Amino acid sequence: MSKISRRSFFEISTIGGVALTMPLKASALSPLKEKEKLDKYISTTYSFSHDELVKIVNKYGAPTYVYDWNKIKSNFQEFEKAFKSNYKNVKIHYAYKANTNLNIVKYLSELGANAECISEGEMKIALMCDQSPSDIILTSSSKTKSELEFAVEKGVTINIDSISDLNNLIKVIDEKGKKVNITFRINPDVETKSTHKHISTGHKFTKFGLMYHNGDIYKAVKIALEHPKINFLGLHSHIGSQILEIDPFIKNVQIVSEVSLEIKKRFKYEVKVINLGGGLGIPYRDKENGLSPELLAKEIIKKVNFQFRTFKKKPAIWLEPGRYFVAQSGILLSRVNSVKKTEIKNFINVNTGFNHLARPIMYDAYHRVRVLGKNGKIEKYQVAGNICETGDVLTQDRLLPTPEVGDTIAILDAGAYGFSMASEYNSFYLPAEIAYRNRSTFIIRERENFKDIIRNQKLVSSLSN
Repeated sequence: MSKISRRSFFEISTIGGVALTMPLKASALSPLKEKEKLDKYISTTYSFSHDELVKIVNKYGAPTYVYDWNKIKSNFQEFEKAFKSNYKNVKIHYAYKANTNLNIVKYLSELGANAECISEGEMKIALMCDQSPSDIILTSSSKTKSELEFAVEKGVTINIDSISDLNNLIKVIDEKGKKVNITFRINPDVETKSTHKHISTGHKFTKFGLMYHNGDIYKAVKIALEHPKINFLGLHSHIGSQILEIDPFIKNVQIVSEVSLEIKKRFKYEVKVINLGGGLGIPYRDKENGLSPELLAKEIIKKVNFQFRTFKKKPAIWLEPGRYFVAQSGILLSRVNSVKKTEIKNFINVNTGFNHLARPIMYDAYHRVRVLGKNGKIEKYQVAGNICETGDVLTQDRLLPTPEVGDTIAILDAGAYGFSMASEYNSFYLPAEIAYRNRSTFIIRERENFKDIIRNQKLVSSLSN
C-alpha cells in the first residue's frame, strides 16, 4: 500500500446531516466508479418554464413554495381511475400530513378525496374543507383523550393502534354514549427496501399496529364485537412511505387477508373494510422509474379478489396516499446569497435551509435542483442552507451551472413533507405559498413576518433583573 498523506487519509463530509470525519481505505480515494458518477445536469422544471418561476420569485420573493394545480389534479385522477375502474368499492383518503394548506386540502376534497388525519388540528381542517365526519379517519398511534373525545363527538372513523388505545376509546364512548366506527391497525411485519428506515412503518420493530403473531389483534376484535357502541369495520395496515417496489404492497394484502380470514373463522364475522394505507412513491431523480398506480391497482385488486373469494361480499378497499398527489406539484424557490469555492468543496449558499425543507437532513433525501436561467459552465457544487448547522446541506455533490448572487434556485418535488414540516428555527420566517393554475398565480399563504415569529410570546417584566 502506497503512503497516503494525513490530509488525504480523512475526508470531511456530511451524511444525513451529521458531520463525519471518516478514515478511508486507499481504494476509497480512487476515482468514482461508473455507477457512482454524478448525475448529468438536466434543466427541466416540469410544466413550468424557467422564466415563469423567476417571475414568481420577482413578484412574491423567496423562499417561496409554488404548487402546480394541474399536476395535483392529474395525479389524483390517475390514481383514482386505476383503482375505481377495476374494483367496485374503493375510497381514497388523502393523507393530510403530506401538505395541509387549506386550498390544497379543499381542492383534493372537491376532486373526491376523503381525509386521513393524525391530530385534532387535521380533523378540524378536514371539517373546514367540507369533509363528512364519517369520511375522516383518525390514524394516530398515540391519541390523547381530547382527540378521542373530538373524534367521537363528531362521528369520525377511528383507527385503533393497540389494546390500550382501544381501552382509552371505550372510556370515552362510555362517557359520551355514542356509537363509533373503528378499524384496527395491524403490524404486518413487512419490510421495504426502497424507503428510509424512519418512514418504514410496517415491520415488527416499529411503534405501529397490533401484532397478529401473538394474537393481540384477535383479542381486540373480540372486545370490539362485544361492545354495543362499537361498529367494527375492518383492518388497516400501512407499511411505509416512498415505496417504489410492488412486492411489499402484495405482501401487505396477503397478511391483511389472512388475518381477515382468521377473524371470519373465529368470530363468524366478515370484515367490511380493508384499509391498505398509502406509501406509493415518486421518482425523485431524473430518469428514475416510479411505480405506476395502474400496476399497483392491478396487482392489489387481483390479490384481493383471490384472497376474499369465499366472502359473501368482498370488503371495500380504502387507501391513504399523500405524497403521490402533491409531491411533484411543489417547487421550493430560493435566492442565491453567495457562491463559495474552496479547495475541498464548492458551495451555493441560498436563503432557505432545512427549516423549510427537512427531508434531506431527516431522510438523506435526494431532491433535484435547477439553477434557473443558467446554461454555462457545469461544476460540482453543494447547495447549502442558511441555518447555523453543518448538516444544513440541501444537496450533496451535484453538477450544476455556476450561478451568480441573486439568481434563483429551484428545488423540485417539494410539495409533500416540505412546508408541512417547516419550522421557524433560527427565527427565519416561514415561506409564502403560491398556487399556479392555468398560468395564473394565487397567494395561498402569506409570507411570515416578525410579528408572526413572536405572536404567542409574552415579555414578563418580573422575570427581568
